[in-house]
Formats: sequence, C-alpha cells, structure tokens
Amino acid sequence: MPKKTDTDWHAIEADFRAGALSNRQIAKKHGVAESTLRKRIASGGWVRTSAQKVRKNTKTAHQPAHKPQRTPAPPQEKLPSTERRSAASVDERMDEMVSRLLGELEDTTSHLGEIAEAIELETADDTGSRRRDTMLKAITIKERTESLHKLRQTHMMGVTGSGKKKSVKEERREAAEKAASGKFSRMSSPKLVVNNGK
Repeated sequence: MPKKTDTDWHAIEADFRAGALSNRQIAKKHGVAESTLRKRIASGGWVRTSAQKVRKNTKTAHQPAHKPQRTPAPPQEKLPSTERRSAASVDERMDEMVSRLLGELEDTTSHLGEIAEAIELETADDTGSRRRDTMLKAITIKERTESLHKLRQTHMMGVTGSGKKKSVKEERREAAEKAASGKFSRMSSPKLVVNNGK
C-alpha cells in the first residue's frame, strides 16, 4: 500500500478562506476526507473572508428589483352551455388554469421576501394588525398550495358536461361485479331432484 504524502493544510486553509470553493470541492482537490476538513476547520477556527459575503451580495445586486410579471393569459373562449361542453375542452381548460396558477405560485414564491416587506411597509401605519395579517396570509405558500390541490382534485375527478366520472371505488366495485358474473359467477346451491315415479 503506498504511503500517503503529508497534507498541505496551509494551502487548504488558504482555499477555504478564499471562499471560492465549497468544503467538498476543497476536500476533493487536496485528497482529504470532507469530515476531516470540517473537523480541522472547527478546531482551527477558520473563517471565510469577506469574499464570500461579497459574492453573495453581487449575486443579489445583479438581479433586477422586480421581474416583469407575467400577465395571466386570458381565457381562450367563454364558457359554452353545459350541454355543449365536451370532456376534452374541460380538460384543456383545467390544464390551462392549473398552469396559470402554477405560474402565479412560482412568481409569488420567487419574490416572497419582497412582497412581505412591501406589505409591512404598507401596513406600518395601521392601528390594528388585522389587515397586515390578512395580506400576509394571502401570500403564504399554504394558501397557494391548498388552492392548487383543490384544482388538481377537481381536475382528477374529471368533471364533464354530462356529469362527473365515477370514483375509483365505484369503478372497482363495477369491475368486481363484472368479473363475478357470467362464466366466473358464484355457483348456486345444488338443486335436489327426486324422481319417485318409476
């Protein structure tokens, strides 16, 4: 087994303090275990320089303050009467609505901090917290995901113009009844035939 050469901890410390590489990348570059590197960082009290902070700040500084918001696409057509609606058109419209809601959810979650700050600034002069709480609740991920979940459930139920599809439970029951009929039906009790007339 070849003997391991001495590790250059000064070079490793310099790479760590530079902040350009992650712990895993530094460990791989210098051929040491990441756990050993972490232990050495903790015991040596190494601290990344401000280059790491500057890098984080420049990432946020180059981003525009507000992305141009996507305007939701207008519905393609008005709802036709219930009798004329086809299952395909309802499915297409439902897919479109779900994708629009997903886009809105993505926009909201990507700017959640900015929206929350704007709400705080807007409601700073209010005497009560009811308005602020209501506005903050409107942007919570929980509210958004609940509405998305409800839309998805509605879509999965497959509401059509003629009525709704059968539930999975009803479909399984019908399939079981169909399988139990005909050739594979349950045998009836035997009939006793007595012929005493001979």
